[in-house]
Amino acid sequence: MLVDNSLAGTVLLGIPILDIYGVLPGVAGGVIATVIGVAATIRGVENMSDWWRLSTIDSVPLRESVATDGLVRVHGTVRPPRPDDTLESPIRGEECVAYEYNIYHQVQGTGDPSIDAGIGYSPFIVSDGTAEIYVNPSEESLSLEQETETVTGEELLEQVNEARLDLEPSSNIDTGLFNSYIELVEGTLSVGEKVSVVGKASTAPEREVGGADGVMTPAEGHLIVANDEPESAALRTGARGLFLLVLGLGLDIIGIGTLVANASSFAQMLQLAGRV
Repeated sequence: MLVDNSLAGTVLLGIPILDIYGVLPGVAGGVIATVIGVAATIRGVENMSDWWRLSTIDSVPLRESVATDGLVRVHGTVRPPRPDDTLESPIRGEECVAYEYNIYHQVQGTGDPSIDAGIGYSPFIVSDGTAEIYVNPSEESLSLEQETETVTGEELLEQVNEARLDLEPSSNIDTGLFNSYIELVEGTLSVGEKVSVVGKASTAPEREVGGADGVMTPAEGHLIVANDEPESAALRTGARGLFLLVLGLGLDIIGIGTLVANASSFAQMLQLAGRV
């Protein structure tokens, strides 16, 4: 049996050793790039949809939102359903119902600057004096205004309680990881803070805690929870969506192009293996 030397160098136990080092990496890279690109594109479309909702949906009082059939925007003050149903933000130690943070160090050239990141949230009550709505957010629904602070490694240990973060022990600080300046980025939805919520409100079932008049969840319509001005939240969400769309489409083009470029060689390789 003759073997095409362009696809196989030798035969071992009746099985050709194919030039997989030249074909399979390209196919695998194309698949990975395409999958990541599709995920980024979908997320980008969702963010652009959120931007449109934040930009166009009118605000109504909480009392009217329960009787409205469809998506509405409501504003109010945040409180926990019960006094002890609160979280503590990892960086500033604020009492809140939701937070997201990122800690990274400044690096020169290439390299992953991320040190730690995370998100936390819990149900909360929003009130405007006319009614109260029980909001049960998800990670995707949060759009929090973030604050950034630059510190040194020593200041980080003085300011942040390591028990609240996934940081290395203090004894590892001398390794040089924290010798550069460190960026602390955190957004919180604090107790007593003003919040804007876009979603579909429905009458609260009797089992809901907090004595709320209505409930908003992601299952009742797409939910957006923002703690800054609607215009700012819309701009931030739209910019993130546009970035993800461009990134996703770019990765899709690269991934599909790579798959097409390697498709013929991969098909010949499979045919050759089937003839052995």
